[in-house]
Amino acid sequence: MNKMITSAVLCLIQAGAFFPWTSVVAQTTAQTTAQTTAQTSAHSSGSDANNLETIVVTAEKREERLADVPMSVTALGGNQLDALQDRSFADYAALVPGLSLASSQPGQTRLTLRGENAGGVGSTVAVYVDESPFGSSTALLNGSVNTGDFDTWDMQRIEVLRGPQGTLYGANSEGGILKFVTNAPQLGTLSGAAEVSGDHVANGGTGGDVRGMLNLPLGDKMAFRVSASDEDVPGYISDPEHQESGVNGGHKESGRASLLAGPTDDLTIRLTATAQESKYGGVNTVDVNPYTLQPLYGGLTQERFLSEPSNFKYENYNATVDWNAGPFRVLSSTSYGILNTYTGSDVTPLYGGLAGALFGGAPAAVLDDNVGLRKLTQELRLTSPAAETLEWQVGGYFTHEIGELNEYLDGIALPGGTLLGLIEQPIIQSSYKEIAGFGDVTYHFNSQFDLQVGGRYSHNDQTTTQITNFNPLLGATQVVNGASNGNVFTYSVAPLFHINSDNSVYARFSTGFRPGGPNAIPPGNPTVPAAYGSDKTTNVEVGVRSSQLGGAFSMDVAIYHIDWKNIQLFEVVDAFGVNGNGGTARTQGLEWQFGYVPVQGLKFEWTGAYTEAKLTSPAPALNANSGDPLPYAPKWSTALDGEYDWALFQDYQGFVGSTWSYVGSRSSDFASSAALVPVQIVLPSYNTTDVRLGVKKAHYTVTLYGKNLTDARGITDFESSGAPYTVVTVIQPRTVGVTLNATF
Repeated sequence: MNKMITSAVLCLIQAGAFFPWTSVVAQTTAQTTAQTTAQTSAHSSGSDANNLETIVVTAEKREERLADVPMSVTALGGNQLDALQDRSFADYAALVPGLSLASSQPGQTRLTLRGENAGGVGSTVAVYVDESPFGSSTALLNGSVNTGDFDTWDMQRIEVLRGPQGTLYGANSEGGILKFVTNAPQLGTLSGAAEVSGDHVANGGTGGDVRGMLNLPLGDKMAFRVSASDEDVPGYISDPEHQESGVNGGHKESGRASLLAGPTDDLTIRLTATAQESKYGGVNTVDVNPYTLQPLYGGLTQERFLSEPSNFKYENYNATVDWNAGPFRVLSSTSYGILNTYTGSDVTPLYGGLAGALFGGAPAAVLDDNVGLRKLTQELRLTSPAAETLEWQVGGYFTHEIGELNEYLDGIALPGGTLLGLIEQPIIQSSYKEIAGFGDVTYHFNSQFDLQVGGRYSHNDQTTTQITNFNPLLGATQVVNGASNGNVFTYSVAPLFHINSDNSVYARFSTGFRPGGPNAIPPGNPTVPAAYGSDKTTNVEVGVRSSQLGGAFSMDVAIYHIDWKNIQLFEVVDAFGVNGNGGTARTQGLEWQFGYVPVQGLKFEWTGAYTEAKLTSPAPALNANSGDPLPYAPKWSTALDGEYDWALFQDYQGFVGSTWSYVGSRSSDFASSAALVPVQIVLPSYNTTDVRLGVKKAHYTVTLYGKNLTDARGITDFESSGAPYTVVTVIQPRTVGVTLNATF
């Protein structure tokens, strides 16, 4: 039995000023000192009020102006995310064109870019923390939803690369990349920041957080930076049967420590450790009528026989060495990641009768789902100097992942919740090894025209051992072994034409893939295929970037077409959930980002996407036909943010801002003919309005904020196929709060 849960992915940000367009400065370790000093000053001062600022990113694993990158990239600066009080996927998804989420709670979130979601268990969007890939490369550990929803405190920026990124980033990047770029220590500077906040959810609970950061110089050649946060997460779901409120509330703790050493001007070494743990008492779901989507018990309510707690723990350790060897730069990144998740699900309607037959009395049943992942990666890159006629980059990559999916299906006595005994315990132990070589070259024919070509070859080997323990009355322990391997070549071609210094046009042809692997085989069920194959996407896009009015207006627009082949699907075969392949799909659309400064102190940003995503061949195992929409991909989505900053009196400044976002109607997951609801359900559109206002002076800022002020009941997830309850996940109700921020 392989439990699949559909939900949505993660981020980290630096505290700062209240202009969302504050400069986003990319950071290679060799250039830490000057750049990080600029980051600290951004805590207490805004950017040029008359212009949108230059954005520099590391999307192609080298420092470049966004205007010179021939692909669709969104960069969200730490100052911007702090100003908007955006701490998780759900907060900032609307700011990224083409990014959609499906989530049952924080920590279980499915990230989708450009509509590439068919309900498969492996992730289509790769998540990185600096140079470290985070999460599972396979579909055996629920990788699509265990995406690492990192807190955003003390982050430099988030980069979102849309479209296949197989050349530089490899597995699971067939839809794109979400990359967290952390703040490095500053050499020679003592600095710090602190934040305290509190908030209240309408008809729910109260929450709050305490955050801090300290940068400590250790002589002239070393520095240490540590940041931490502690947050109470308010709940807003009630269980009237047990007279409980806020059952989905929780607690989150996170921290990061980083040591930077620069023994010479040409050599830097950075060691970073990141950890986060979050615990919740329940999920953000409401019991509903599956066809009308109306709550069964009124309001934001659910009724359970048993509680459904969860725990999500992330750890990531990285050592990056950056050496300027003269003719080229050498970068070595060694990472070790740990992912542990636990979710408890009340499955009494499905298995309570079996528990009663085995143990007698009035029992219920609970499914405890445990995922453990240990991931070691090593990447070595050689990069030519910038501003050369021919620029190149070559590298090698290795990863070894050890995973275990361990589920306990137990009988529970009611009332009292006493454990009666084990009904079934499936354990899937897996190993994934991948080795790859990659490279790209960019040739500058002249000052206006560039051509970039890249490729990546990778090989993976996978093994599984499946152990199924039963209650003694049901059968003996059974063991099934599996293995698979695969080879893949991905590539990209991207011409870029600079019309002039302010306007450019690019095209991109690129491919991405998601590894296949051995399947979870139900004992005694030979009809289930022993393995499932990789799937692949091919992307064609054309984009235009422009800066006008002396830098007061910016435009970034892209149109794309993606073909998706041999799609990985979660299928039900003889009542068992397994991974499979089937059919083809197509996504195409338009994405845009506009920025405008009409007068001093007033800034606007408008982002959005039109996405057409659908199957182009039938998927009989999912009761789906050609032309059916891909799940959770709204045709229209958009967001408009505006802010005004002005001088109040003496050294005080005031600011006021608002963000309006819209998510169009979407279709739920595909469902097999045996499912409780054997059709896709259309989820209605919704919009939200957030506001912020406050006062700042030098190193101090006070912000009042409100989120979802209209108290919209937006639905982000629908779950009925194979589940004991028909539920929807709703966005957080109207929330108001206050934040106090100080820096030195």
